[in-house]
Amino acid sequence: MVVIATICAVVASCRYTAIAEWVTDVPHSTALALGIAPDRRPSEAMIRRLCQAMDPHSLTAAIGVWLTSQASAGIPAGWRAIAVDGKTLRGSRTTDTLARHVPAACD
Repeated sequence: MVVIATICAVVASCRYTAIAEWVTDVPHSTALALGIAPDRRPSEAMIRRLCQAMDPHSLTAAIGVWLTSQASAGIPAGWRAIAVDGKTLRGSRTTDTLARHVPAACD
C-alpha cells in the first residue's frame, strides 16, 4: 500500500523526493508490513502521480473512518485527549481569497 507508506512519510515531514527516499530506506520488515515488496519499491515519479491522482475528500473520509474505528470506547471521558492540528494549503491564497486551512482533530 503505497498510500499508507506515503502518509507515513508525510507525517515524518517528507515531500515527494523525500517520500521516495523514506520508502527506499525503511527496513524490509516495514516495507512488508506496508504491503510493499522490498525489492519493488515505488519511485518518486510514481508517488507523485499517486498523490496528484488521489481525491483529497475521499482520503480524508477514509482516514476519518479509520480513526473512528480506533477510538477506545472503554476509556472514561476524563482520560481522553484530543489532539488538534491543521495545515494551510499551499497555493490556495489568491489576490481575492484567503488561504484555505484544513483543521484536524484526533482523540
